[in-house]
Amino acid sequence: MTPLKPAARIAVAFSGGPDSLALLFLAARWAKARKRPLIALTVDHGLRAASGAEAREAAGMAKALGVPHRILVWRGAKPKAGLQAAARTARYRLLAEACMLEGAGDLLVAHHLEDQAETFLLRLARGSGVDGLAGMAAVRDLGGVRLVRPLLDVPRARLLATVAKSGLKPILDPSNENERFDRVKARQMMGTLSALGLDARRLADTAAHMARVRTALEAEARAFIAGHVRLAPEGFVRFDARALSAAPEEIGLRVLADILKCIGGSDYPPRFEALASLYAAIRAGDLGRGRTLNGCKLVAAPSGVFVVREAAMALAAPPVRLKAGERAQWDGRFAVTFARSGGKGGSLEIRALGPSGLAAVKAKSLPLPEAPKAALPVLPALWRGEKLLAASHIGAVAEGYRLDAEPVRRGLFGPA
Repeated sequence: MTPLKPAARIAVAFSGGPDSLALLFLAARWAKARKRPLIALTVDHGLRAASGAEAREAAGMAKALGVPHRILVWRGAKPKAGLQAAARTARYRLLAEACMLEGAGDLLVAHHLEDQAETFLLRLARGSGVDGLAGMAAVRDLGGVRLVRPLLDVPRARLLATVAKSGLKPILDPSNENERFDRVKARQMMGTLSALGLDARRLADTAAHMARVRTALEAEARAFIAGHVRLAPEGFVRFDARALSAAPEEIGLRVLADILKCIGGSDYPPRFEALASLYAAIRAGDLGRGRTLNGCKLVAAPSGVFVVREAAMALAAPPVRLKAGERAQWDGRFAVTFARSGGKGGSLEIRALGPSGLAAVKAKSLPLPEAPKAALPVLPALWRGEKLLAASHIGAVAEGYRLDAEPVRRGLFGPA
């Protein structure tokens, strides 16, 4: 943990499985010795009939280790297509929101040496470039919270030995043995590859070599952003299309991908083919009346290209309920908190300002920020039912309320 420079308060993503149980057991001992606050967070996806009972079982294990615990439930309709990716996105969104509410700066996850090797194989099979083959980073920004993997260099056998020492019985997820999933297939291939000298350690070492290349490219991309890209407080980006076109292609693609992640509130870039097509359109000056990708809309203007959140995506973003003074993340794009003077207590809802909210703001003759028109309806706003109370970067609609929102700085826009 020491070289990872841990935050003052730590959270652990805890499924109750063998890997996360080993992590929680170790983290609990580490935190106790240093008198650090620690909380375990379990996501109940609701994808299997037993998921609720397993989340409660995980809570019991955390209690046995003396660690406070919260269950986070993924509510709402589940997509029929891309369920695994949607579940992963929902899991990290729920975990990041809970960390912000708990004041935890770091979220620990239990990825280990074999996970890294399997990730390398899967990305190699998909034709990934440098970033993909660099594998999982030990520390990654999760939009205001650090995702930390302290066990990336530890073989799974050592984690299983740790579980045995804990005296607790882990939860076994049957999907981890389901051969329909590519990761399970990659795991089963490891024995064959080891005979060729491609064991987990060798594959993870190759990923580490690629990670050094990624670091060098990121440094050049950050320098480009500092000189040619502006992330506005209102949550939109303006960049110099000519400068992007003149930069080396790898840097231009990398910068564009991170712009789309930042404004789209996503932890992952779009597929490379779609990204390359958009990049080519920018270089050719062929954005037309605008293009959309990754939940973002790009519009060309004389002063540069503007990137704003796609309105339909912002309006569909799950609302966040907060009490005054609490801090959370909304739409993956803004860290939000509100204050009130007097009035009723209880929680209020953060959701998009939308056309109706913008109309209410204009009816009050409140000054609007200097931003593209498309950036205004997708700003976060404070609501009680259908009554607008305040809008970020605009002001109070109802007396005594203030909503503060700061853009979440992802990837290259975050700390180096």
